[in-house]
Amino acid sequence: MWYYYAALALLAISLFSSFLIKSRYNEYIKHAVASNYNGTITANAILRNQNISDVKIVSIPGNLTDNYNPSTKTLSLSEEVYNVSSIASVAIAAHECGHAIQHVEGYMPVIIRTKMVPVANFVSFFSYVAIFLGLTFEFLNLIEFGIILFSVIVLFHLITLPIEIDASKRALKLVDELGIYTNEEKRAGKKVLDAAALTYFVSLLSVILTLLRYISIVSSRRNNRH
Repeated sequence: MWYYYAALALLAISLFSSFLIKSRYNEYIKHAVASNYNGTITANAILRNQNISDVKIVSIPGNLTDNYNPSTKTLSLSEEVYNVSSIASVAIAAHECGHAIQHVEGYMPVIIRTKMVPVANFVSFFSYVAIFLGLTFEFLNLIEFGIILFSVIVLFHLITLPIEIDASKRALKLVDELGIYTNEEKRAGKKVLDAAALTYFVSLLSVILTLLRYISIVSSRRNNRH
C-alpha cells in the first residue's frame, strides 16, 4: 500500500516540476536581458573566457532540447535559446557551457557518468526483461538479478543530479563575472535553473521508488513461500 501513496506523491511532484520548468521558461524567454545577450553570444563569451576554442555551438529544433555532447564537443542550443535575447536563453546556454567546462577540467562525476552511459543503456532494457520474466514465471532469482541491473540505473541518476547542480552553479558564477546579468536578472536566471534541477531530482526519486518497489515484491513473495 505504501508504494501507491508514494507513487501518487511522486506523480504530483513530477507534474509540478514539469509545470514549473515550462512556466518559468515561457516567462523568462520573453524577458530580454539588458546586455542583449542571446544564447549564442553567451556561450561564445563563456567559452572564450575559459579559453575553450574547440567546442562547436549549433542550433537544434524544439524547446528545452539544449545539451552538450562531450564525445563530439558540440553544444546544442534550441532555436529560441540560440537566437533570442532573454533571461532564460542566457541561463540555459550558460548551464550547457558549465557541462563543457566540466568536461575540459576532467570533472570526475562527468568522467564516471560518460563511462556509464553505454552500460546504463544496456542494463536499462535487460533489467526490465529480467524482472518481467521473473514476475511472470515466479523466478525470484531472476527478479533479483533484474534488481541488481536496475541498481545501475539508480546509480546513473544519482551521479547525474550533482553534475547538473554543479553546471548551474558554474553558469551563474560565470554569467556574473562577465556582467551579462543585472542583479535582478541573475535572480530570475537562478529560478530557471532551479526548476530544471528539480526535474533531475524527480527522476532520481522515481527510479529509487521503482527499485524499492521491486525489492518489496521479492521480499513479500519470499515471505509467502515460508
